[in-house]
Amino acid sequence: MLIFHDYPVHGAIFDMDGTMFDTERLRFQTLKQASQELIGQEFSDDYLMNCLGLSAKTAEQLAQKHYGEDVPYQAIRKRADELELETVRHLGVPIKKGLVQVLERLRKSGLRMAVATSSRRAIAEEYLINANVYKFFDVLVCGDEVEKGKPHPEIFLKAAEQLNLETSTCLMFEDSENGIRSAYDAAGITILFKDIKEPNDDMLSKANFYYQDMYECLNALDQHIPEMGMPILQEAFPQSLNQLTVGIHGFGAIGGGYIAQILSHWDGFTRPKRMLASTRNRLYLESVNTFAGYSIRYGQSSYDERIDNLTVIDANNEQQMLEMYMQSSLIALCIPENAIESEARVIAKGLLARFMSQDIQNNNEPITFLIVLNKVCAKYLVLKYIRDALLEITDEDIAEHILSEHYFCDTVVNRMVSKLTDQALYRQLNIKHRLYIQSQANLNEDAVELSDETTLSEKHEQQMTRCLEDLRDQFQAGQSMQNMDLILFNSEADMPIYVENRSPLLSKMRQMVLVDQIADIQMIKNRLWNGSHAMLAWYASLNEMETIGIAMSDQKMQRFVEQLVDEIKLGLGNIVPNQAKELDRMAESFLNSCRSAYKDPCERVARDPLRKLSFNERVLGSIEQHIHQQIPYQNLLKGAIYGYVYALKILDLDEMVIVQHLQKNIAQLDVTESQRKVLLDALYNGIQSQLKDAGIQLDVQNLLATPLEAV
Repeated sequence: MLIFHDYPVHGAIFDMDGTMFDTERLRFQTLKQASQELIGQEFSDDYLMNCLGLSAKTAEQLAQKHYGEDVPYQAIRKRADELELETVRHLGVPIKKGLVQVLERLRKSGLRMAVATSSRRAIAEEYLINANVYKFFDVLVCGDEVEKGKPHPEIFLKAAEQLNLETSTCLMFEDSENGIRSAYDAAGITILFKDIKEPNDDMLSKANFYYQDMYECLNALDQHIPEMGMPILQEAFPQSLNQLTVGIHGFGAIGGGYIAQILSHWDGFTRPKRMLASTRNRLYLESVNTFAGYSIRYGQSSYDERIDNLTVIDANNEQQMLEMYMQSSLIALCIPENAIESEARVIAKGLLARFMSQDIQNNNEPITFLIVLNKVCAKYLVLKYIRDALLEITDEDIAEHILSEHYFCDTVVNRMVSKLTDQALYRQLNIKHRLYIQSQANLNEDAVELSDETTLSEKHEQQMTRCLEDLRDQFQAGQSMQNMDLILFNSEADMPIYVENRSPLLSKMRQMVLVDQIADIQMIKNRLWNGSHAMLAWYASLNEMETIGIAMSDQKMQRFVEQLVDEIKLGLGNIVPNQAKELDRMAESFLNSCRSAYKDPCERVARDPLRKLSFNERVLGSIEQHIHQQIPYQNLLKGAIYGYVYALKILDLDEMVIVQHLQKNIAQLDVTESQRKVLLDALYNGIQSQLKDAGIQLDVQNLLATPLEAV
């Protein structure tokens, strides 16, 4: 049962044409064409408007009044049916946006459901099946199965009777004057939608609730249906598809290994009909499209989660990228910081193309952008580059209008995800190809072996192409090879994503934690997760540990990262005391993720140390705050030393580059001169000590003598 505005509801009865399906306009078109063919005259708009909601018998009587007693109404209707079916079979049923979400919510609320339509059963069944919504309804009552058509209440009374419900406990959904009269006289809880005809006062007086469209009704329902909680691992994705297209700009570790899973869970009731994800990696593009999906591996639970209903597009194909921007309701930007400026150009072209097409396609809904960038206040950087790119192709007024009509939302991601290397993917494809060949009793002995250090050659790519060609037709539904999922990502199971609360679309997303002050969460993530993660990776790499999980098996390293997290928590707790709960949760989640991150390479996490050691970044930013608060920062200091030693020893950077970086960034910290000198001395001495232990001599006096002005 559903309590809707204090009404106890046990059932829902839907009209079909104009209410669930946008077929009234199509019906007008086909009746006009059929009447022109058979009587040499198109039915008028006035006549057709007056027929809305009428039974076939009543519509025929009205036609006789307008066009004479001998009008071949049955033949015209039959011809219109043929034309309509031809269109529907070719293009599909034009269902109202939001319909599937409404139907799923009502069904999952335990309601019994029926269709009460003036259409004939043969037509109604084909439309419902074609639209893939027949499964929602227990009962179907059609116009050729009642004595008296709408506006008589018989059809609603009969539908309620077959549901074994009182009409007073049934929501009755209608769009026409005759339909709402029928539902009102049946004593149902009447819901009226606007369709072709603007509702008059009499229609509105008979409606308990009036909505401009199905989405407005959806929002009203959501106020009375309990919110679904965070999904758990191994919980199935929703089966029903809504009418939304969503995009992932950047099919990398986070885009493919996390955002795709979030979009697949969507609101728990439905999921997008289509997901598009862009990449420049040909191996990933062709592999995913060949296997009709891929899997994310959660090693801690030994669980592979399959992502389907996703198409990978070529990021170098501008037309495909523009189509993603023109069709999508939500786009996740999962691109690295150094790619934002170049990618902003195609984003700008896509937004301009969407703006220019609005008059033609009536595509005026805003895009919700999830900015998934590992950076505090990334949104402003993204907006700057998109604005600059727009100004290169249009004028300032249009550029500002385009930016103002979309939602740009910063995010914070806690999940650790790593993607397979091209080499690992190649080996996986070869193994699966061998299994396939073995199943065909024709083992392929020509596979070329390689290790992670080997660059893919032309021969490797040719081999990969042959594998994919052989496999392409084997991964369709019902094929015996379908269970050979393609594993692309290794992931931890931290479910929520924190998102800036700026778009109404996000309130329906099951894994979204909407945050008003996203900067607080970004700071926690940047300092606690990103900073600790990098410092652990530097320390582990210096001790020749390959992955974060292996590093955490070493008691010395585990103790270091636990003390480091406690130290950072102490400083953050003083800065954002209102986020104490999230701080504790994120700290525990981070440590748990590290302990099982056996597929997370230290080399990946440790990359770009000098950027991460910049004055306003994750490590020195924490040290600066700790100096201000006069609280310990010994472990942060150790982590910074590990980063510089990693840059010297592993990356083989010149020592003068290091000292210049140190002097430049320490100079920009908001601390006193004496505090700055103490910090510099500690860093220099720590770096020298670490290098000495490794048998590397460093002339610290020479470095210290380097004047800051020379930087």
